[in-house]
Amino acid sequence: MQHKVLFSALVIIGAAILVACGSAAPEPRPTSLPIQTVVPITNPPAKTSNSFFEAQTVEGGSVTVEVVPRVLKLGAPLEFEIAMNTHSVDLDADMTKSAVLSDDAGNEYTPTAWDGPSGGGHHRSGTLKFPALKGNTKAVTLFVKNIAGVPERVFKWQLP
Repeated sequence: MQHKVLFSALVIIGAAILVACGSAAPEPRPTSLPIQTVVPITNPPAKTSNSFFEAQTVEGGSVTVEVVPRVLKLGAPLEFEIAMNTHSVDLDADMTKSAVLSDDAGNEYTPTAWDGPSGGGHHRSGTLKFPALKGNTKAVTLFVKNIAGVPERVFKWQLP
């Protein structure tokens, strides 16, 4: 009988040691860290900028469109660098048909050329070219239409 009591006591002590030392499961380690992406967003209509060469970004329809004016000289063709990025739709729009430029006098200009890849993919960039402005323009507005179901994205700049 003494052996049964001793055996029972050892079992109880062993169980207590196991409970005290090993019952708490370690906290699971994250397999990956969360990724946060911060995208500066300017919702239509885009803000009017004081600097002609300032980039503007409009996000909508899962596509971010960033436009940077590159050339502005009286009597010279205008150039805008355009970058479009998405992870969900195909960027296949014909940029010479998707954009129009207007000035503060109400003149509209259609693109003369798109210097970049033709449609397709999730990341697309190039230079959109327009004819020279008419008269003494103080502001321009670029409209980019029908990209990823967004009827119109608006970018405005004040000229120097």
